[in-house]
Amino acid sequence: MLKFLVRLVVVVLISLGLAYLFLDKGLGTLLKPMVEEVAFQSLRGQFHELHARLDAVAPAQRDSVLREQVQPHYGIAMRVLRGDQVHLTDDELEQRQTLGVVMRDDFDTHLVPLPGEPAQWLELRLPNVFDTVLAVSVWICLGVVVVVGLLALWALPMWRDMDALRNAALRMGQGELSMRVRLSRIAGIRHVGESFNQMAERIAALIDNQRSLTNAVSHELRTPLARLSFEVDLLARDGLSPAHQRVLRDMRADIAELESMVAELLVYARLERPMEETVRLETVDTRDWLGEALAQVAHQAQARNVCCVVAAGHPPHVRLHPRYMSRALLNLVQNAVRYASGRVDIALTHTPPGHFELIVDDDGPGIPVADRERIFEPFIRLDESRDRGTGGAGLGLAIVRRVAAGHRGAVWVCDSPMGGARFVLRWTVTPPGQDAAGR
Repeated sequence: MLKFLVRLVVVVLISLGLAYLFLDKGLGTLLKPMVEEVAFQSLRGQFHELHARLDAVAPAQRDSVLREQVQPHYGIAMRVLRGDQVHLTDDELEQRQTLGVVMRDDFDTHLVPLPGEPAQWLELRLPNVFDTVLAVSVWICLGVVVVVGLLALWALPMWRDMDALRNAALRMGQGELSMRVRLSRIAGIRHVGESFNQMAERIAALIDNQRSLTNAVSHELRTPLARLSFEVDLLARDGLSPAHQRVLRDMRADIAELESMVAELLVYARLERPMEETVRLETVDTRDWLGEALAQVAHQAQARNVCCVVAAGHPPHVRLHPRYMSRALLNLVQNAVRYASGRVDIALTHTPPGHFELIVDDDGPGIPVADRERIFEPFIRLDESRDRGTGGAGLGLAIVRRVAAGHRGAVWVCDSPMGGARFVLRWTVTPPGQDAAGR
């Protein structure tokens, strides 16, 4: 609000200054010949009268005659100057030749040459209109400042309420579904705040219902999946034909895929809450953290004949939420192994000031530019190289994006030097003691 008022006052003062310069300099220069003619014509009769009164008087007596006989009858200041007291410029010499008089000080001072020796000039000083205009301008400026102050007093509550509404909208957009705006009873936009709160209540209810449904379905699916797995194991104990054995293996693969999808759904639903409120960052050993993820994906990499390599030179320690960021790392590495032709490179760097970057490269088919944003949406699979046949529930990269956002970071994909896709996960380093509370 203070910045707004300062800007308003500055704009008003600059506008007044520019308006004065335009009127005084611009129009003054443009209209100078016209003003000069008007000023001369308005005083031509007085010049004639003064010449008639003073020309016949001896130069030595003109000053006393002017004070005693002429000045009392005029409302303008007049005096007689010696010739050496008046120094004319080239423009004034030309003005004397043209008009017979000299006009100075924006036509406030007029010099009339008097005949005789020594040379004398009659000086006439009109009332200084500029001082009056300046005083009026000062009062106008003061009036503008007062008006601005009154407008500020009127706008301050409105500004405060609008700022409160903006902050509430931002915080709710960041996931604080319990956020509500509180405005005073006399607020001019109270009805807008009430509408916002009603909207927030409705959105919160819808999202809570969706979360409850997702959690309930995910949990309830685990029970029949466990029964199916147990029943398949029982069938495998019987002497079945090779064809039936192949069917059982396919059933086990389908059950495993369903269990993976349920686990991903639960993690994704858990991450729907603002992670800043639910995570506690910790400092972990980088080698152990990366090694654990590679150990979990080793079987999948071996089955696809893919070599996973961790680049040397990574920082010895990294600050993160171990469980969530480990899940993000595992999802990125599994995704790279799934589509790599034979190699996956993993690198971790500390980027000043205060960022970590996890880079996962593969030598697979890559990702088209048009699809590089879509792949981070839930349940999105590409139609060509990264299709359903490669496995996955379609939630892995969506989880990575939410983990990155929870760490005040971001994730994106670009072309890899290896010819495939490069996933970059960058997050902000939070100093110890400033972490959000854990669950």
